[in-house]
Amino acid sequence: MENAYFSSSAILYELVKARMRGVDVRVIIPMEGNHGIMNLANVVSANTLLKYGARVYIYPGMSHVKAAIYDGWLCFGSATMDKMSFRVQREMNIASSDPEFARLAIEKVFHKDFAAAEDLTNPLPEDWKNTLARIVASQL
Repeated sequence: MENAYFSSSAILYELVKARMRGVDVRVIIPMEGNHGIMNLANVVSANTLLKYGARVYIYPGMSHVKAAIYDGWLCFGSATMDKMSFRVQREMNIASSDPEFARLAIEKVFHKDFAAAEDLTNPLPEDWKNTLARIVASQL
């Protein structure tokens, strides 16, 4: 999964649950975005996912890719997987079960971005600002 912001508590919870079931969970999170509060919140999300055994990759710079592969299904679009995208801005994603389409996305998007990103092996430093940002961002 690659997304600009990992602020949704529900999405984070489902990713952790999937990991606890043994699912290979890999996420690409940019640490430089256009919203400071989201950058701070992403640190907490990255550390949470890492704590539960997900593979977390830190993308250098800004990324607005919103895509994921779930059990062979490709999901992509304009929604950043948060309340703001789904309820206020009414953005949406589409899903495809076409294996060739998923293979192309893996080849053209995910492989390139995984190669450019740093595989996080230790938690990122965080403080009260990150925690506060995570609380606020989860409401957006």
